Amino acid sequence: MKVVIVLACLVLATASAGTLESVSRPGFPEGRIINGKQAKKGEAPFIVSLKYMGEHFCAGSIINPHWVLTAAHCLIYHYIQAIAGLHARDDESNIQLRYIFGEHYMFPHELYEGNVGPYDIGLIYISEPFDLNVVARANPAPVSLINLPSGKYEQIGRGKLYGWGRDNSGTLSNVLQTLDVDIIGYSECKAALPSSSKIAQGNICTYTEGLTDGACNGDSGGPLIIDTKEGRELVGIVSWGYTPCDWTWYPSVYTQVSSYLSWIDGIIKNNFT
Repeated sequence: MKVVIVLACLVLATASAGTLESVSRPGFPEGRIINGKQAKKGEAPFIVSLKYMGEHFCAGSIINPHWVLTAAHCLIYHYIQAIAGLHARDDESNIQLRYIFGEHYMFPHELYEGNVGPYDIGLIYISEPFDLNVVARANPAPVSLINLPSGKYEQIGRGKLYGWGRDNSGTLSNVLQTLDVDIIGYSECKAALPSSSKIAQGNICTYTEGLTDGACNGDSGGPLIIDTKEGRELVGIVSWGYTPCDWTWYPSVYTQVSSYLSWIDGIIKNNFT
């Protein structure tokens, strides 16, 4: 699958708000969590770092010991590593490292067209399952799954985003970052984006009017979660936003996980069972 990444154009730092639409372009996240903070160790035991040739390029979430949910646009390499239990990128002690060899272990949505737009969701099969019971033994790095949306709770409101994205200085963060965000639904997001945006019913967004931390945040494929009375639920997958990330005031766009529950279930049931 060929993925075309839309590069952000160079702009002057003094550009006015009225020129934003003309200089911003829809593109995949540049691995940024603007105005985020360091997550506590073990705060997001479900997140995985996806690496190619030793370099982190996307994130994903463990939804099953054998399965990682991510963005379809992340599934561009046929040989990758999935690392669970990682907090600081320079400390890989107590991690769980899994190797994925071959595209037959990767499942981008069949309707995804390879650029910003709908159906940006994919699954990765992990042949050696992640050990979700390591904390019960001597390993201090927790690894666990994240619940899919149950349908019992609203998927808008206050949420959290996680990733190893670049910070405000543009430097790739060594430590996992988190950001509290306001999640909005399709209709509100569509109204806040340019009319030409490729947003679909299967998307949700994060957005705080007037703040750049509502735009293009986090690593591609990474988790957007909400807290419920019954635990955390994965409501969104980082998909795309308007770039440059650090001064664009448009919403960030996520794949809405609840719109694809049947697809997820079908892939898992019909492969490697």
